[in-house]
Amino acid sequence: MERIYRPFLESFLPKPHYLEGETIQRVIRMAPYRAQVPKTLGVLGMILLILSLVGLLITFLIHSDAGEMLASGGAVIGLLLLFESAQDWLSYNQWQFILTDKRIILVTPDPDRKGFADAIYLKQGKIQVLDTNYSKSPIWGLFQILKGSRDVMLSMGGYEFYEQGAKVKGGLRFPDVASDDISHLEKLIFG
Repeated sequence: MERIYRPFLESFLPKPHYLEGETIQRVIRMAPYRAQVPKTLGVLGMILLILSLVGLLITFLIHSDAGEMLASGGAVIGLLLLFESAQDWLSYNQWQFILTDKRIILVTPDPDRKGFADAIYLKQGKIQVLDTNYSKSPIWGLFQILKGSRDVMLSMGGYEFYEQGAKVKGGLRFPDVASDDISHLEKLIFG
């Protein structure tokens, strides 16, 4: 059973393979609030779903059409919150920047298959650009303003210059990195 279960699970949450004697020096993940939001959504979704199911049972017993519609709507919203919670939790766990004494390992979502993730192994010193930006999402951008985190663009290429400014060429956007982790990344990559 484990021979089937493990590869299936690792296609969503890859476990990096380490070299013999390789030591992990630092693991950088998304900012902590990106882990807290899915938990909160999940709790709210579960409470709403349970209350709605109890409400549905009561409305079936007393034959209230309006109550059934309200309870059904609550159940659907509860399920949507649980689904969003699961997606956000998966996303949080799929983003990792792992620095070992021998290389850099990036665990990132697969851009071609939603929900799946890949482990990318790089020799140290290959990342040449680290650029910070605010999130394109207004909700996460607000969290970033309040908490001081930023999206980090990592690139092995460089910048592409435009009349209006510069943009990272061929970069990977690592969402919501805490400011102290950004400082560590800068030291690891450029120091």
